[in-house]
Amino acid sequence: MLGLKRIIERIRKLLDEDTHQSVTYAALETRLALEKVCYDRLRQRHDYISHEQLKKWQPGGVMNQLIADVDAHVTQTLTLQIGSSASSGVKPEDDEYVEVGTEIGFDVKQIVKMWNALGRLALHVKLPEHRDDHIPDYGDREKIKAKVEEVVAELQRLSKSTMVFSGLGETVSFECECREKNKRRAKLLKEGQTVYCFNPNCDWSYLVRKQGDEFVFEPEGRSLKCVGCGKDHYIPLRWLRRISIDGLASVTCLTCDHKNLLQWRLHQVRRADDGCVEKIDA
Repeated sequence: MLGLKRIIERIRKLLDEDTHQSVTYAALETRLALEKVCYDRLRQRHDYISHEQLKKWQPGGVMNQLIADVDAHVTQTLTLQIGSSASSGVKPEDDEYVEVGTEIGFDVKQIVKMWNALGRLALHVKLPEHRDDHIPDYGDREKIKAKVEEVVAELQRLSKSTMVFSGLGETVSFECECREKNKRRAKLLKEGQTVYCFNPNCDWSYLVRKQGDEFVFEPEGRSLKCVGCGKDHYIPLRWLRRISIDGLASVTCLTCDHKNLLQWRLHQVRRADDGCVEKIDA
């Protein structure tokens, strides 16, 4: 759990000091708290997405990607209940349920709006409009306080969560070349999508294919023949894409220990009659 109540107490103390400095710092603490709320939803679901595939770091971008790729229910209020009857003959609709815990949801658009407003009001110096314009040390104290109070009310609501979830929905799994077992939400997978192994030390990515009613994950790579001994190697495409333009990378052959050098090159191409792209030889 995030410990939002402790964070709220810290913000309250800063507001009670009621100085420009303390109110500005309260806005910073409040903005950080909103980030923590969103990032904690990511943390709970990091078994279903590689950190390297996150497209944005801002709270709104993170949450929207989680909704699209990981868990469509990530912002909803979820409650876990268990049946109290010990008899296996009791129908689910006739059973009495005991609540185990609740994770309180939130509106992503509202969170983003508050996060942006705190930055605009408190965490940026006023841009001068002309040469003689005064640049104040801080923003408008009363406006900042009002916005912080608004966000604190939302944080207090969220602090009533009593449990966390890692997501809902059927999962599919595959074993990576690195032996890491990866999981994905089946309902959110798409034909032709690329997914990364979520092992932070792994360089493999996989192309999602649909075969009948099942998904298969094809490792993405390129073949490399060792110059020293002729042995074929299959190199992760994800690793190859990290090679900088005009940079050199080496792949050491495990058979003969030869260092094979790799470099990206620019080629002129043309579109053939069948629609395929072909390289024009120099």
